[in-house]
Amino acid sequence: MSLRLEAETETVEDLVALVMRGSVRVPIFQRGLKWAGEDVVALFDSLYRGYPVGSILLRKGPAEAAHIRVGPLSIDAPETESALWVVDGQQRLTALAVGLSRPTPIPSTPDDPWVVYFDAASQTFFSPRADGDVPSTAVPVAQLLDASALSEWVFQWPHAGDPALRAAVFQAGSRLRQYRIPLYVVETDDEEKLREIFYRINNFGKTLEWNDVHDALFGRRGEQPSTLPELAGELQALGMGRPDEESLLSCLVAFKGLDVTRNIAEHYRKDSKVLAGAVQEALPAIRRVLSFLKLHAEIPHLRLLPRSIPLVVLTRFFALHPEPEARTLTLLVRWTWRLLLSPESDERTLLRHGVTAIREGDEEGSVQALLPLVPKERRDLYTLPARFDARAADSRMALLGMASLGPLDLKDEQPIDVAELIERQGVSAFRRIFTGSEGLRQGPANRLLLAGSGAARKEIANFSLLQAFCEDPSPDSRVLLSHAISSAAGAWPEGDVEAFLTERKAAIEDAVNRLGDRLAAWSRNDRPSISYLLGQPEIDA
Repeated sequence: MSLRLEAETETVEDLVALVMRGSVRVPIFQRGLKWAGEDVVALFDSLYRGYPVGSILLRKGPAEAAHIRVGPLSIDAPETESALWVVDGQQRLTALAVGLSRPTPIPSTPDDPWVVYFDAASQTFFSPRADGDVPSTAVPVAQLLDASALSEWVFQWPHAGDPALRAAVFQAGSRLRQYRIPLYVVETDDEEKLREIFYRINNFGKTLEWNDVHDALFGRRGEQPSTLPELAGELQALGMGRPDEESLLSCLVAFKGLDVTRNIAEHYRKDSKVLAGAVQEALPAIRRVLSFLKLHAEIPHLRLLPRSIPLVVLTRFFALHPEPEARTLTLLVRWTWRLLLSPESDERTLLRHGVTAIREGDEEGSVQALLPLVPKERRDLYTLPARFDARAADSRMALLGMASLGPLDLKDEQPIDVAELIERQGVSAFRRIFTGSEGLRQGPANRLLLAGSGAARKEIANFSLLQAFCEDPSPDSRVLLSHAISSAAGAWPEGDVEAFLTERKAAIEDAVNRLGDRLAAWSRNDRPSISYLLGQPEIDA
């Protein structure tokens, strides 16, 4: 098909109507939410003030009948040969459609990024506060889309008798509805041309965006998974968490044996089919990587993986060597942990050389090529960071140390399934022991892996008290020890929190260092198997 490109403008009112009718399709490729509440607020403020908000790129093409969910919206879209698929502008369209058309009642708390209000008194837009305290002069933007419905709503408004406030509301509704947004509608099956238009509009600005678009327009047909979100969903079923799609994209590039450190756009320019079918093909390899990390490397959940490098590089390894020998698995564990315990190692170098080191048909040779990329000797012992950050590598290392102790539940003294706990509670699984943020309270020593909510101080204190009344009390309960708590619990009656946390800090550091020494096996011989050595050609002297 030859390229057809139309340029036009649509009012916000008409554009939202097209979305609600299912004529404009917001594809399922979207990589989760990229916009936060402040981004949505800024968009509405720009519309209100007449600022430019950029153009929207659409591709005209067929679409099946579908029940579509866009945030809290539910749309029954009919089958059509001329649907308008969003290529660029998804976040803006989603913000407009959900913000202006969301069903009532409108939340008074920031339940999602699209809960936005207009304050007629200050003539500003805002996201509501967590406490639900919305000023009486505020109007949900969802009330501003329909002029007649807005008129009825205003007459029930507490400030209906204030002409200035009433006028401000009507003016806001008019400005939003009548704002005209530039649209480019492309009709073509030529992916090269569509990609070129996309890049020119975006000025080559966002590294991963074209991959999103490719998923949306060319990955939705055929067997699943065919897109990054679908791949992430398949992998989440393993119970180790949902991999982030940026890491998965790197995994796909590594799976193909390409340079992971290069911009994905560079790979696409060389070969537009470079990742064709890669999502489905790579799924078994990535599954094996996750299984390896959990069963062999003792990393129970992706939220505890300090660096994503092993996930990416090992995707290539398990793609070429899906059933490694026991010796290979042992050496891969050492490589993984030496990498994790060497934060000074350059990520780009490890990614690039790690992928190229892995050779088809040479499993043990590939491992031997990987090992020199990481230090053979440990340089420094691990120490806890001053602040806990669940996203930071050093905090995740602390959590791995805690998990290695086999934490037990305080209620039934049964082992805690750390992966299941994190899947169920997310970062809330990393509970504080004490409230406050001074001194050691802000660090990992004040965190533990335990079900529940809020500070765990009382639960631990009550458990310690019960232990004291046992027939054969032990100064160090196995349950408390499983949480890196020993005799320091005795400091509580005197209120010496810092002493407690200081002792626990040392216990966690010791747990991490013992775990790392065992799995990195710094002093062990890394030779390949005897059979591999015997099979190598002799070298003439």
